[in-house]
Amino acid sequence: MEDYNMVAFCTEQTTAEQEYFYSIQPMGVNACVVNLTIGRNERNLLAEKQIEAARKAGMLVHASHIARFTTPEEARDEAKFFLANTRAFTLPKNAVHTLIFTPTVADKSTMELINFFQETLYLHGYRNQDLCVTAQLITNNIIQPGNLHLRPNLTVIDYNRLYPSVAGAGTWIFDDEYLDEQQLIAYDFMDFYTKPNQMRGRQLSLDTEYIVRAGDSYWMIARQLGMELAELLLLNNARIGDKIVPGQRIKIA
Repeated sequence: MEDYNMVAFCTEQTTAEQEYFYSIQPMGVNACVVNLTIGRNERNLLAEKQIEAARKAGMLVHASHIARFTTPEEARDEAKFFLANTRAFTLPKNAVHTLIFTPTVADKSTMELINFFQETLYLHGYRNQDLCVTAQLITNNIIQPGNLHLRPNLTVIDYNRLYPSVAGAGTWIFDDEYLDEQQLIAYDFMDFYTKPNQMRGRQLSLDTEYIVRAGDSYWMIARQLGMELAELLLLNNARIGDKIVPGQRIKIA
């Protein structure tokens, strides 16, 4: 299972931190995103232990912030609060800085606020940025990834699905359970969180079939799921030129 290319998103965890990271490592998780801050003044009190445990387990460590802002001023203040904490934990500037934006209410001002937060980080030298949002915010056209000023990596929260429902997702968070606990495990399509030139992975503990969407081909499916094209064709007793249609089920494991 060492071929997985996975990321763990950590906010709070009831399992002992060291045990948790060592337990998910055999599942192919080789990077983690530790949530440091929420809003303008709330810190994750477990962050120090989580960062230390992840590093001891040999994982790459990145940081995230859960947004609460509703005005540009609040977005700026939250960005500065987030940066103060990443510096306190000596995270390097090339670590991914993720904005987790999952509001209960969102409107046409949402894009402006996200841009304001991310541009504040950028002006302070933090260039590796990710925007983590629910699939619904994109499908409802509240967030338009192509119109974001910095064009960050896009992480889509799309629980309990066989594949992300949003095209262009760089990373996809889905539910998984291990040791009787819910895990926030992500598949890193674009190697944004994980080491470059690393073996790409497959889905983890999900359905063994992929449901074809409009415009799909065997080549596109293999690329999206990080599989070798030859392996995918072999699983389906297919040839590269075979046609597939939306709704068709393709074996991926």
